[in-house]
Amino acid sequence: MGLLFWRMVEGRCLPPCVICISNLPTLMTRFSFALSLFLLAGCTASPDEVPTVAPQTAEVYPRYSLGQWSFHRELFSGEMTSIDFVEAAAELGFDGVEYVNQFFLDRVEDHAFLDSLAAAAAAADIAGVMLLVDNAGNLGASDPGERQRAIEQHLAWVGAARQLGCPIMRVNAHGDGTPDEIMAACEAAIRPLAVAAGREGVQIVIENHGGISNDGEWLAELVGRLADVGVGSLADFDNWCVERENGQLWGAPCTNRYDRYRGMMDLMPTAVGVSVKAFNFDAAGEEPDIDFGTMFDIIHAHDYRGFLGIEYEGDALPAREGIAATLALAKQSWKRRPVVDAAAVSRLDSTLARFVETGGVAGVSSLIYEKGEEVYFKAVGMADRERSVPMDRNTIVQIYSMTKPIAGVALMQLYEAGKFSLDDPVDKYVPELADVRVFDGLDASGKVKTVAPARPMTIRDLTRHTAGFYNGSDVPGLREVWAAADVRNPDVTLTGLAEKLGKIPLLFHPGEQWEYGISVDMQALVVERISGQPFGEYLREHVLDPLGLEDTRYFVPEEDRGRMSGAYRRQEDGSLVQLPSAEAHAFNVNPQTYTPGGFGLTSTLGDYARFGRMLAAGGKLEGVRILEPETVRRMATNHLSSEVTERLWLPSKGQVGFGVDFAVRLRPPVSAEENPGTVGEFFWDGAASTLFWVDPANDLVAVFFVQLFPYDPIGLHHGFRRAVYGPFKPIE
Repeated sequence: MGLLFWRMVEGRCLPPCVICISNLPTLMTRFSFALSLFLLAGCTASPDEVPTVAPQTAEVYPRYSLGQWSFHRELFSGEMTSIDFVEAAAELGFDGVEYVNQFFLDRVEDHAFLDSLAAAAAAADIAGVMLLVDNAGNLGASDPGERQRAIEQHLAWVGAARQLGCPIMRVNAHGDGTPDEIMAACEAAIRPLAVAAGREGVQIVIENHGGISNDGEWLAELVGRLADVGVGSLADFDNWCVERENGQLWGAPCTNRYDRYRGMMDLMPTAVGVSVKAFNFDAAGEEPDIDFGTMFDIIHAHDYRGFLGIEYEGDALPAREGIAATLALAKQSWKRRPVVDAAAVSRLDSTLARFVETGGVAGVSSLIYEKGEEVYFKAVGMADRERSVPMDRNTIVQIYSMTKPIAGVALMQLYEAGKFSLDDPVDKYVPELADVRVFDGLDASGKVKTVAPARPMTIRDLTRHTAGFYNGSDVPGLREVWAAADVRNPDVTLTGLAEKLGKIPLLFHPGEQWEYGISVDMQALVVERISGQPFGEYLREHVLDPLGLEDTRYFVPEEDRGRMSGAYRRQEDGSLVQLPSAEAHAFNVNPQTYTPGGFGLTSTLGDYARFGRMLAAGGKLEGVRILEPETVRRMATNHLSSEVTERLWLPSKGQVGFGVDFAVRLRPPVSAEENPGTVGEFFWDGAASTLFWVDPANDLVAVFFVQLFPYDPIGLHHGFRRAVYGPFKPIE
């Protein structure tokens, strides 16, 4: 009936104290509930060890549940009862139902009614998936007494959810005050509610359902604060209006709408339920205002395995017809079609050939895996024109900043081992940065002024480039300090680099801007300090060797240098000049004491594809586990707040945020000029125009190798991506 599970919170395991209601189309009887309470009796819950409920997961997926709100007109008018709703769900072919308490508000303690509803579901072989609770008080109320009354009312509904056999109960994050005040109040109320509900085998989830809760970033933060007590999210396709005229929660015209696709990306990492909602349909059966294809890309990207809740809210069709149309569209959208089909192969072949034939590059190669299988490889042109060496699968290239994701994996291995928290201050591990200050302009004499940081720099700042490090841009005063420190001198250690950085003022306060640069080198030093191993040794022992990445390294031995690609610079007149190998390859053919996390590795197509395949498979490749799936998901989740508006050139990558050493696509492309891609993908590139990405929605890994400076001056990445995904299709 139930199962024990371990829940990871910030790298720690909470004890398996909770019996979880399994997601079966049978009811939890009073006997089984009593048994679960008996098994729970020996568990105690400290603030760090609280009962939680395992996410509801369908053994066979997708499975569809019907939202009771789809029949709200019939139910409110009295044409239909809740038992009729359950029977209708079975007739329409659903596996489960999602009850809405508004249709039996006065029956929260009517055990005979609840038993009859549960019995009807059992007779229809329908699972009670969720109880959605409204009108039970505002959990985000500023008045403590009002909050306490709301908690008590919700606790009564927890009992009803348990009696109905529903392992999930949805609550609202409604309240008064500023967004920060509502969040604090909601956290204070939902935390004890979730603990109490967990002891009864019911998991609390919060939906984007009116007001500030429709701000995906805000709600994701609230759910994140409550993750340690098992709170999840219910991601609704349509509830994204944050503000309405006259401050109304519902009904009035919307004046501030959150982007639905970014909102789904915000909520899916913690989603326990998804509300697949539709209002209208065009002649092809598509929802004209909600791109179901993109929505289901996001669902697939997060490997969601729970029930998909169908909800029809339109009025153009009778409820049953609208429900059937929504279900049909959901089933159609769930299907995955091959990305790299015959047409894509043709596009790729012609695109790579064109890059070389037009003189854009000397040589180029690509390797693509889809659903774990190699579906495309091509190498065109010359790796080394001077030596007449063709581009090949085993050509060694300098990957520059594509070193960063590999360094990020090394760091996150220590994270999941519980060695640090992402919000730990960096100076806990790198005391050389303890006294760093922030640039505050120049005084009248031209001397640099500084102030203390507004908050400590965290490891999260290092992983998302919000640490504040100056990186050599044209800032009078800082530029001279940077040059005098000789920061980029390769004859340095990571510790020596930290000593230099500790004496250079930050460009901005940590967390205020996105500024690409040297942060990942400090990640490498954190790995050294925590592991007790030199970074290069740690990387080789824990990441590169286990994955079999023999050609991914800082130093290329003499016997392999014949496979190294030349490096090329595109001149203003469009011609290509091959750079002298002694200059271009200097870092990788001479022994170094400096093993940066931000650049410096070489690799081959096959090697880097193996790295990408490991990420696509949730941290495991060919039986070797490098990371846990949850850690990979955390790396591929956006950590960059919308409040960070200064983002240097990051917006040129598309509608993206930033995770742990990856850019993360949050929205579909808005124009044909934007780099093509799928929402949910994570990717990065290198200074010599190399590129890779992981597309979780389609289980696709693509690697694109070239050695061209300056960085992608002729739209190589756009052209390659367009060849993979095909013509641009505008999204509403």
